[in-house]
Amino acid sequence: MGDQASAAEIVRASILEQIRRESAGGFTTTVENDDKSRYAIQSKYNIFIPIKGDANGDRSLVYNTLTGAYAVWDQNDIDTYNDLERSRLLVNDPRLTNFINAGYMVANDTDETGELEQRYMAARHDSQTMVMTIAPIMACNFACEYCFQGADKPVKKMSDLVQDALLQYLDKVLPTLKVLSISWYGGEPLMGLKTIEELTVKMKELCKKHDVQYTAFIVTNGYFLDGKTAKKLHKLDVTSCQVTFDGAAESHDERRYLLSGRPTYERIAKNIGEVINQTPIQVSIRVNIDHHNKDNIKHLMDDLKSRGFNHRTNLGIYFAPIESITEACHSCNDISMGKNEYAIMEAELYRYAFEAGLTGLPRPPMMHGNCAAVRQNGLVLLPTGELHKCWDTVNDTTLKIGTIFEPEAAFESAIHNEWMSWSPFNNDTCRGCKILPNCTGACAFKFVHSDKTLGEGGSLPCPSWKFNISERLLIRAEKKGMITHEDIIEESQTSSSMVGANHSTSGLFVGAAAE
Repeated sequence: MGDQASAAEIVRASILEQIRRESAGGFTTTVENDDKSRYAIQSKYNIFIPIKGDANGDRSLVYNTLTGAYAVWDQNDIDTYNDLERSRLLVNDPRLTNFINAGYMVANDTDETGELEQRYMAARHDSQTMVMTIAPIMACNFACEYCFQGADKPVKKMSDLVQDALLQYLDKVLPTLKVLSISWYGGEPLMGLKTIEELTVKMKELCKKHDVQYTAFIVTNGYFLDGKTAKKLHKLDVTSCQVTFDGAAESHDERRYLLSGRPTYERIAKNIGEVINQTPIQVSIRVNIDHHNKDNIKHLMDDLKSRGFNHRTNLGIYFAPIESITEACHSCNDISMGKNEYAIMEAELYRYAFEAGLTGLPRPPMMHGNCAAVRQNGLVLLPTGELHKCWDTVNDTTLKIGTIFEPEAAFESAIHNEWMSWSPFNNDTCRGCKILPNCTGACAFKFVHSDKTLGEGGSLPCPSWKFNISERLLIRAEKKGMITHEDIIEESQTSSSMVGANHSTSGLFVGAAAE
């Protein structure tokens, strides 16, 4: 083993603990010691990231997307791994124990993809959890030109009739549930704060009646989210929120302004300060990025740091590309960044954000694509009473699955069945991808309604992890002291040979292929 932490040492010291802590209910990879018939094979979900070698030979940072294990391998580790291709080493061979425990190697009769699919489908069809997005109003006080909902938003708030129908439905289904998870959405949901307050009290009463856990989250532009409102939301069991910035003030105010044209950055920043200082609500700052504001994002982070938002336990930042996902926002296609260009920049932004104390170390998600849209008990309720499966369809009434007045019929609709019948495991590109455990198809909308998307960003389902997983994991390893910055070499960059082919040639996207 080399001077740096070896695969076995890293597994013993941290990987298994991380798997237990961060992936509760995950896969069990340990093989019984008395198994004398099965032999070990290489996991199909290993990603090898070459790093600078040492006096003993080559080295790699190796990550298993199925278990979350990652470690620095020296030449001895690599040789042991490669021996599996030349000889049948039994799974109880002591030389393989740590590799097998971490999931880098599996027994020859293991169907990794099959096991992943079972776990994915079990989560999708979890009958005891309902994830419901409720829009009390679709009106918005902002006039963002790239809004996927379009500029012409309805202004009517949710009527008492719709609210009553929702409560009647919940009273009927809650006895079968253990968790009701609510996401408040819009438009700008805080323009319907009274509805949020009234519905929350009644939904919590129903949850108490049926012994169901209640949780809530809100997506807001932040303009009305001052300390007083945040305290009110916290009493209503809203534990987290998402607020968007489009760069520092000079960039944000050119893009996310009031209907009157007035700026919004300073008020939102002031509000966030009140939220994180006066409540325990978790604030997730989303930063939208395209060609117009990409050079302004670090200025935003500098400003957030200067305001004392760094190293806060209830604030974090993440980045998202502007994409032409719906027909209402096709006009933003010309300013959208290509997948590779965005991914390269995003990795550097995460490094900058971590060093500024505004985010944790990058760690690939597990089953990111298992969103409410593809879950049996996932619903989006609009003020009109329309029911949808996905946030991205709310501006198109033809894509609704039904109404809250006839919820049973909605679950039997053709559109609902289309969402539920879709699976990344039925797609050859997804099924053969090494980051399938992390991604699981990412955005199902881009498959189910691919005719609504435009351009590489809007149409290509693969998330940025597909194009920068190596760079993000290298940041994590460097900051954890597993490697140094000098260990990163040109060959360390994410490539298709490292992670597998993307959808640029699968028929979902027609255009310049992303490497």
